[in-house]
Amino acid sequence: PGMAVAIVQGDQVAYLSGYGQADSAGRPVTPQTPFQIGSTTKSFTALAVMQLVEAGKIELDAPVQTYLPWFRVADAAASAQITIRHLLNQTSGLSTATGRDEFAVSDLSDQAIENSVRALADAELFAAPGGTYQYSNSNFTIAGLVVQVVSGQSYEAYMQAHIFDPLEMRHTFTAQEPAEQDGLSAGYVTFLGIPVRRETPFNRGGLPNGYIFSSAEDLAHYLIAQLNGGRYADASLLSAEGMSAMHTSTV
Repeated sequence: PGMAVAIVQGDQVAYLSGYGQADSAGRPVTPQTPFQIGSTTKSFTALAVMQLVEAGKIELDAPVQTYLPWFRVADAAASAQITIRHLLNQTSGLSTATGRDEFAVSDLSDQAIENSVRALADAELFAAPGGTYQYSNSNFTIAGLVVQVVSGQSYEAYMQAHIFDPLEMRHTFTAQEPAEQDGLSAGYVTFLGIPVRRETPFNRGGLPNGYIFSSAEDLAHYLIAQLNGGRYADASLLSAEGMSAMHTSTV
């Protein structure tokens, strides 16, 4: 197993290096090697939502049904109470268990994200919306669909145009095949002290909650924007106030 490391200081990349192997063939890990970044993806989805908030296209305290009129969970009344802020704060009432249901799905269709959200129609909430925190992948699947609908672009196209391109993230992908073509690193888990290769099936329907692929170098650019009021080089992804709001705990 290999790893890549990036350290940023101020608005500069202070250190960047790769170590070990990207696969069993011995291909070396570099700062440009893509990895599956898992739930770090959620912060990208949150940033996209906040960009649309600042563009006047989304209101954080508006119900999800404002943007997805058909949206519902098992409780019809509660469905109308879940807001965009609840999704981002993980306080919608959707459970961790419900969010894990997506792991068994591998939908690669153009309607995959919408299909995942429509599949929540029978989901039972564990608490009333806004009342209790519980981490659920489903919250960010819904938020990703809102990004699609409000922007008029696919989630993939929005990310590329509004986040990846401005941040010069040239080794970041929203699909597995191009990541593999760019040298995607194999993933491993430790079993009895031994690293064992483990593949996580790509599910386009869960893309907004955990399936972006990125490199250490690209994530360094992302960190610079996060730590410098939304700015990277000459690009401004979000206002300093908006970025501060993203970093403020409200639960």
